[in-house]
Amino acid sequence: MVDLWLKTLADLRSPKIWMLMAIPLVAALILVSLLGYGLFGFFIYSDFITQSPMVLQMQESMSAAEQSIGAIPLIGGLILWVLGLVVALVAGVIGFILGSYLILLFAMVITGFMTDALVKAVRDLDYPGLTYQGHGSLGGMLWKLTRFGLLMLLLFVLTLPMLFIPLVNLLWFWLLGFLFFRYSVVLDVGQVILPQALFERHKALSDWTPTLSLAGIFTLSLLPLMSLVVPVLAVIAQAHYYFDLLSRQPKAPVATQALTKPYS
Repeated sequence: MVDLWLKTLADLRSPKIWMLMAIPLVAALILVSLLGYGLFGFFIYSDFITQSPMVLQMQESMSAAEQSIGAIPLIGGLILWVLGLVVALVAGVIGFILGSYLILLFAMVITGFMTDALVKAVRDLDYPGLTYQGHGSLGGMLWKLTRFGLLMLLLFVLTLPMLFIPLVNLLWFWLLGFLFFRYSVVLDVGQVILPQALFERHKALSDWTPTLSLAGIFTLSLLPLMSLVVPVLAVIAQAHYYFDLLSRQPKAPVATQALTKPYS
């Protein structure tokens, strides 16, 4: 695990790696800023949202509930304060998680278009002369990612009540995000480097060396702006693991044919 981290950090000495890392950083910042400000303005100022019957009815219900609770002698104000604190905490956790995952998702999509270039850069830097040939197709990979992503989204929706459990909410939703992150990185890099038979033997979550390495890298996405470069670091680390694996495979024997001179 630590060895993969050190190899990943060592590759940052390459200007080519820095250039590839800058692409998702700049592109994701632009996309997130445009999309974020656009959605924020739409939800705050749009009459379609603020004047919709559902929103107005919710506001009336909340006002009526606050008045009813506030009318309770002695403890009404305390109950309102506690409820306000819980709502603010849950909203903060949801905003933090979804905001971090939104930025990370943009960076992952952009990095996905550069996986071949990143893998080749790692090979040229650290494994010169090593040949590799992947497997699968882009369509097949997208279908697998979509299917797995929908499964994680379903788990997210079904476990929303866990948002009300402090600490458990952070750990659980971190785990959901990590599972999708790891699945996408392993699948993307594995299809570029490994033949299918070898990939099937080394794609499991229980392959602890790359799993723990990716878990450490994924945790960096909780830091401001780091989620923009985390996918690049993950691809580099996973590429190192698969290239090491590929370099240890026995080479296929080369068939030779003896040349004989015809007798005269």
